[in-house]
Amino acid sequence: MNIKEMEQLINQISSVISCKIVIDDQNNIQEIHVLSNVKRGPKQISRDIQSILISKFGLNIDYKKISVAQIDENMSEDIDFRLKLSSIQYSLSESKAIIKVTLEKEGKHYEGQASGIQTKHNSEKMIATATLKAVENFLGIEDMFIIEDLKTVNIAHRDVVVTAIIYINEYEEQFFTGCASVNRDKKEAIVKSTLDGINRKIMKYYNEN
Repeated sequence: MNIKEMEQLINQISSVISCKIVIDDQNNIQEIHVLSNVKRGPKQISRDIQSILISKFGLNIDYKKISVAQIDENMSEDIDFRLKLSSIQYSLSESKAIIKVTLEKEGKHYEGQASGIQTKHNSEKMIATATLKAVENFLGIEDMFIIEDLKTVNIAHRDVVVTAIIYINEYEEQFFTGCASVNRDKKEAIVKSTLDGINRKIMKYYNEN
């Protein structure tokens, strides 16, 4: 199985920016991580990936193995609206971690907090959760954003944090994904990835309310 050839073909799909295929010890595909623009929906891109793999390589890949993170390459509108990271505070009490994320907009600060058992993955999810709590503080709502999953993938020789977020209220449940490159601080990338996933939802909710 030529993984590089598969990645090159997927990269040719409309809207795809880059792709990384993860395999196991038996050379079986476990995950396909795709970064795309917002011109086409994740479901369309996922279906195209399934089609090209079955037609070119005879591989019938479960759609659950395909994750599509989207970024708006031309996003400039409402840029001044966006919440910005002010600080991340991390403290320990025995095996329990307490994480506070503070966001800032126009000189005002909005804090969110999460706590739990200190493991690497759980600590990263708590950073994302604290970020969502800070967003809810800004919007004046409670318990409407949930961090569903968080992963770090390597695309184009760079680590990228990908977050999956659920927005839920009494009428609907929506799924969002965000991503951010890891430069110097992974914690900062987690916050930025989380905000990237829901920025448009924040703006829409804020304007409607």
